[in-house]
Amino acid sequence: MIPNRPMLRIINNSKTRHGGIRKFVLLRPATGVRQPADGFTLLEILIAISIFAVVVTTIFGSFNFVFGNVDAVEDAMTDYEMASGAMNRMIADLQTLRVSLPPVYAIPENTEKQDPYRIVGEVVAAGNAEFSQLRFTSASHLPLGKQWRQGIAEIIYYLEEQPDASLTLKRSDRIDFNEPVPERGNDPILCENVRALKFTYLDAEGDERERWDSESEQYEYATPRAVRILLTVGSGEQSHAFEVLTTLPLYRDNPEDSRFQTIPASTGSSSTFEAVPQ
Repeated sequence: MIPNRPMLRIINNSKTRHGGIRKFVLLRPATGVRQPADGFTLLEILIAISIFAVVVTTIFGSFNFVFGNVDAVEDAMTDYEMASGAMNRMIADLQTLRVSLPPVYAIPENTEKQDPYRIVGEVVAAGNAEFSQLRFTSASHLPLGKQWRQGIAEIIYYLEEQPDASLTLKRSDRIDFNEPVPERGNDPILCENVRALKFTYLDAEGDERERWDSESEQYEYATPRAVRILLTVGSGEQSHAFEVLTTLPLYRDNPEDSRFQTIPASTGSSSTFEAVPQ
């Protein structure tokens, strides 16, 4: 067995009467194995630096991915909240719809004298596409500022193109039909970043139509039974669609039809909206 510590070997052991001298030689064990040195080798340091670089790159990449999507998430939440508010506003307006009923209502003899409570649904151009526009009357008048006046208001929903080519949903609210139509640029904004707006009108048989005019013979001077609203909003590559089918609290069938009926306001309606998967 080779010792692990130095040995002392006596090479001269002569003694004299007056004293002796002993000579010692320090011997190290010849193990044949190289003793480890203190510290790290260059190769070990390079390997450690490489591992550290990989870990740091991964961590910073994760942080960049998370924080890089913060703005997109905030924009999506803002669009979602604005679209939800716009849908709730339109539902509330339609639930207080006002319609002229016989004998007060009479079929117009000409186009100059129109029913102030008419329902008109059109398809108009906005930007580079076509979108729905709806005009009706409602008791949900929203005064602006200190101009508080109660009554039945003319409501118009329409889209307006902005300087950055985006579309905004606006709501025109006019309580006095004899007043001149105000400039639309002053109407309040219900929703921004609109991708699509579509009103679909259901008649007495449940058939869907993209347009409606309660003062037209084509529609038998009747009003729709229900309105389906599809609103799509989004910024960038993301978009969210909302859809609702709301039954109108009042409707007018063909005044010339003996089966003319009205639905009371207490009947209720389906007015909950849901997000539509894209």
